[in-house]
This record gives sequence, C-alpha cells and structure tokens, in this order.
Amino acid sequence: MRWAVTATDGAAAAARRLSCQAPDSRDKCVILFGTQTGTAERFAKSLRAQLEGRYGGSTAFEVLDIEQYDAPAQLPREKLVFLLMATYGDGDPTDSATDFWTWLSEAAEGGGGDGLLAGLSFGVFGLGNRQYEHFCAMGRKVSKAMRQLGADEAVARGEGDDDRDIDEDFDRWCSQLFAALDASGLAGASSGLSADFLAAYDVEECSLAEVPASAVDRLPAGGSGLNSHSPFLATVGAVRELHTGGGRSCVHLELDIAGCRASYEAGDHVAVFAENSPAVVAAAAAALGLPLDHCFRLRLPAANKHSLPEPAVAGPLTLRCALARYADLLSAPNKAALLALAACATDAKEAARLQRLASIEGKGEYHAYVVAGKRSLLEMMQEFRSARPSLGAFFGSVAPHLQPRYYSISSAPQQHPRSVHITCAVVREDMPSGRVHEGVASCWLARAQVGQQVPLFLRRSTFKLPASPSVPLIMVGPGTGLAPFRGFLQQRAALLKSGARLGTAHLFFGCRNRKHDFIYEEELEAAVAGGALTQLHAAFSRERSQKEYVQHQMEAHAAEVWAALSDSAGGYLYVCGDAKNMAKDVHHTLHAIAAKATGCSDAQAEVMIKKLADSGRYLKDVW
Repeated sequence: MRWAVTATDGAAAAARRLSCQAPDSRDKCVILFGTQTGTAERFAKSLRAQLEGRYGGSTAFEVLDIEQYDAPAQLPREKLVFLLMATYGDGDPTDSATDFWTWLSEAAEGGGGDGLLAGLSFGVFGLGNRQYEHFCAMGRKVSKAMRQLGADEAVARGEGDDDRDIDEDFDRWCSQLFAALDASGLAGASSGLSADFLAAYDVEECSLAEVPASAVDRLPAGGSGLNSHSPFLATVGAVRELHTGGGRSCVHLELDIAGCRASYEAGDHVAVFAENSPAVVAAAAAALGLPLDHCFRLRLPAANKHSLPEPAVAGPLTLRCALARYADLLSAPNKAALLALAACATDAKEAARLQRLASIEGKGEYHAYVVAGKRSLLEMMQEFRSARPSLGAFFGSVAPHLQPRYYSISSAPQQHPRSVHITCAVVREDMPSGRVHEGVASCWLARAQVGQQVPLFLRRSTFKLPASPSVPLIMVGPGTGLAPFRGFLQQRAALLKSGARLGTAHLFFGCRNRKHDFIYEEELEAAVAGGALTQLHAAFSRERSQKEYVQHQMEAHAAEVWAALSDSAGGYLYVCGDAKNMAKDVHHTLHAIAAKATGCSDAQAEVMIKKLADSGRYLKDVW
C-alpha cells in the first residue's frame, strides 16, 4: 500500500521537533480517571484544561485512563495526583479501574504499605447516582486507601450525583480545588491559551485512488466480545417494531453471537457500539470544512506529551466513517472542548466567549446556555464558525470518543443460546435550542437491517434470578424496564420444562396505552398460561383521566407483594427502568406496604427495606 502524505506534521516532523525541544522542567500533576460511560473521562479532560490555563506556567498536567497507568511503579513517586472515580454496580470499580483498585486496596489493607504514598498530595472526585445504595463508593474507598498509605488530601473529596446535576457538582469541587491550590502557593498562572495547549494527533492523509477499497473503513474483526477493547461483530437476525401507534417507537432486535467467546445469563448487559446518523455526520464535516470522502490516518505524535491514547482504529478512514463511529457529536461539549475550540478560533470575540463559558467564573453561563439549553458539541461548532480545528486537534482535544451504549439483555440463553435480544425505546425529543434530538444508539438500531454487523461486548450483572427456582419473585419493570424480566421468564420456562418447582412470580408492568405500547403482550400472557409467571399486573397511564402507574398496582396488590418479600418467604424484589421517578416512587410504595403490613413505624419500615437490600434481595437495574 502506498500513501500520499500531505500533512506537514507527520511522525517524522514530530520526531524532529522533539529532538529540538528542551526537557519539560515543570512540576508534574497526573489526573487519573476510571470511567464506565465516559463522564469521568470528560471531567478529567475538563480539569486538565482549566488547570493548564491557571497553573500551566509552573506545572505540567497529564490525563490518563487509570488502566493505562502503572500505579505500583509510578504512584509512590508522584507529588500531585487527582483521581476521578466512577462507581459501578454494588460499589464496585469500573472495568478500567479494577486492577488499580485491587492493588491499592491490598496495599492499604496489607499493613506493609504504611507510608508508601508519603509526600503525595491528592484529590478525589467520585461519580455516582443516589438511586444506588453504594453512592460514590469508589471515590470514598480510594480516598480512604490513599490516606491509609500516607498521602495527604489537597482538597476535600467531592461527589457528583448523576441523578441531579453532576456537572454542577463537579464545578463546585473545582472551585474548592482551585482555592486550595491558590492557598498552597502553586504558582505560574498562564497568561492564556498557547498553541501547546492543544492535544493533537498527527494526520497522515491519503488518496482513495491509491488505497484498496477493502482497506478503508474496515470494522475490526475477530474480537472476543469479552470487553470494550475486543468487540465481537454480531449480525442482525431480526428487527421489528413493538409499538402499534401513539407516535412513539420501540424496537426489538435479535443479534446473532454464534462464535462469540463471551457468554451471557438472563439479566446481563450488552454494550453496543453505535454510529451517528448520516445527517449529523454531514453537518459535522461541513463544520470542519472537509469533504466526507476525505481519507486519512491518525497517528500518535512522537512526543505525545498530552498522553493521547492510541487512535481507535489504525485506518485508513474516510471522514464519513471517522465521524460516524468515533466522535461524540451530540452530547453537551465539555469545558476542555470549549477551550480547545477557543484556541482554534480566529475571531477574537468567539474565542473570548468560548473561554468564558469554559471558566469557573462563567459556570452560570455555561449551565444556562449549554447544559440547560441542551446544546450539543455539533451545535457549538456550527455557532462558533471561526473555531475550526484541524483533524488532529478535533479528534485529540475537541470530540470525545463515542461511548458504547448498554442495554439489559431481553433474552435467556436457555431459549436463545446463539443470540442476544435488545428491547430499545427510540429516542426523539425536542430540545430547547429548537433542534430535534435523535438518540445516537436507539435511532441507529431502529435503522438496522437484517444481515448488518453490530460491534458489541457482553458484561456481567448482579441482576440475576435467585439460585433456587422456588424463591418468590416480585418484578417491577414499566416500558423497556421489562427487558431483563423477559429473559427471566424465558429462563423460568426452561426450568419448568426441566421439572423444577417454581416459586410465585408477579410482574408489574406499565405503559401508556394497551393498544399502542403494551410490548410483548402475547408473550407475557403465554407466560402466565404456561406457569412461568403467576400473575401480570398492568398499569396504563394514559387510558383514563387519572394516571395509573406500577406503584399504584403494587398498592392494589400489597398483600401479594409483602407475602413474597417477608422474611419467612425470602422473596426477591427486582426494579428495572427509570431512576429519577419510577424507582423512587416504587421505593416509597414499598416503604408504605411494609409499614402497613407489619404495623411498624416509618423508621422501622425503612430498616426492614434496607435489610432486604443488604441481603441481596432488593435489586435495581435503573438508569
């Protein structure tokens, strides 16, 4: 293959620059992030950008994915470290932070690591959701372990609640951090954004006429499906619409995973790598001022002082493919992206406005204009037209990597050993800015065709049926919250067929209208008839003047609910779906049911419910 190189900042040029550069004599600060959905990474890059603008004269700031950091060798030698730690599941580390936490916790608990981190100053910002019992557990655990090993907190631990406004929580922590750093005497505030501020890949351009078509825009093949680094290429076996009117859409997909090294159980998750729509891609290419068939390869710069990760795909790629698969264009821009756009802006007023929005002083304007206005990165690029980054800077500093989307698997391997099913509500909503937002993954899945390839991996969950099939079950899942319970019912049907004795199972399902969005109605009725489901309790919120939801059906069947969940019965409660409203309402209803059934006080009822959760019998899969 012969490349037509036209970029002026290729690897050879970068190597020449490096040979002429003096070593960076500034003090170093490392920012580590452990992320599952990309938020911690977004905050880490935003933090680096703001720190660089304030203290870059004396300190070099480096951002690293925590799984790329050799903590045993490097952490004891650091002077200043900030850790942004998300929590997954029942207080567990994210996939990327598992090795780090294993080492850190063993060092702290083993007793032989006393003073290991003496001389290190650190700060921790934990990310979580208060709907989960173990809110920000990893942030708290990491902070405690660091102190046990002799490190000093430079700033009090911060916590962000994704159930409310996690961006505002992060800004508040940053304000406290900057005040602490100012008080510590950290000097060398920058006078503005330098050309060195931008992290940029080297770009090697090529001519489509000189590259075999089969080599361009290839999806990586041969992945195991075990993790995000090795996605398996599944094949779409079926796509069908589940709604029958009402103006909304929900699709059922079946993905063939024959040959995948990963296996699954009912209740597990599938992560899908989706693509931006053609319309979004075309608009982004126009904002960058490049044609869609522009072909290039991204390479790490020789110096790589910003610790850029390896490009997602070696290439060659057309701009159409790169924007579709790898650039998060429709999320709100983080502050690091705004500063990067400011550094590229040729219009002084636009540069100043972008810098203001990215500053702590302008956080009110950022929240009003970007967060509350629900403006996307693409919209900001279209509005600030003079901020036109190079391709290297766009993928290195402006556009976050498009993250996989997680779905509760709505099938069981006992019935579908070679496929996973997804039940996906298609997102289309009006934004305050006037645009119609289409969910990246849901709309892409809705457009999927039979035979199309879908990169995915499977992830284990603790949302599982009890080991004994005779244990009673209460399942609450309105809308697509039904997904894992469809898998549960398939598994129970297989157990019943094998001769197992099943405990009672009640399913509380809710939708707007029986005629339009009662998904899998025939399957659920068949499950009742066949014995896999004892009783189906359906609530329809738009059929009468007074709205009815799943919690109302729970109240109406309080005796059956508490009979299953009492200590003597030992039943399990599962809740899947909306975290902000439904899960809270169900919890309050459960509290009332417990108090009424036992005649105890509200405080005693709460203790009983906490005991239910602590024993692993109250499980949530909410978002």
